[in-house]
Amino acid sequence: MTIDPYKRRQQRLDAKRGVQPTDEETEAGLPGLPRFSSGGKFLVAASIFAAVLTIGAVFWDRESVKLADGPDPANAAQVQLGRSLYFAHCAYCHGDALEGKPGWEQTFPQGNRPATPLDADGPAPVRSDKALFDIVKFGGQPFSPRGYRNDMPGYEHRLTDAEIWAVIAYMQKQWPEPVREERKALNR
Repeated sequence: MTIDPYKRRQQRLDAKRGVQPTDEETEAGLPGLPRFSSGGKFLVAASIFAAVLTIGAVFWDRESVKLADGPDPANAAQVQLGRSLYFAHCAYCHGDALEGKPGWEQTFPQGNRPATPLDADGPAPVRSDKALFDIVKFGGQPFSPRGYRNDMPGYEHRLTDAEIWAVIAYMQKQWPEPVREERKALNR
């Protein structure tokens, strides 16, 4: 009697994994399921433990982002959330690379200046975290001179405070480290 090449390959793989071959006719347990050796049981238990830890870490990261009360460019979960929100709400005006619109540095007496860049070369790094937060939350108009019309909308009814901080964290993550270091004095 010849053994099917597929079954022979499966037997070799089972032997490497520590799965003991079973005779389905004499198996007392469930037919068709392999029986694990003690090493196999350890691997199953370790895999389950690792999965639980990973799920817990992801859940904790997401929950901590929801409770954020400031930007943290070192927090990967906050930056990732900020990135997705930036591309959903901000990139249309401020650009995919935070570059703003051409002509933003010109002064228009009545307003309607093109969107400013949010990268390290624009005006954003010279503002404190609180000022950036307020501009995103309430829009640019409350912070503009009298008679100047600012087109920056407020997001207080569209984004939570933690989501606004996440967008700011994403912006700051794109800035070079020396720029982020210089800004620490602004936030004191």
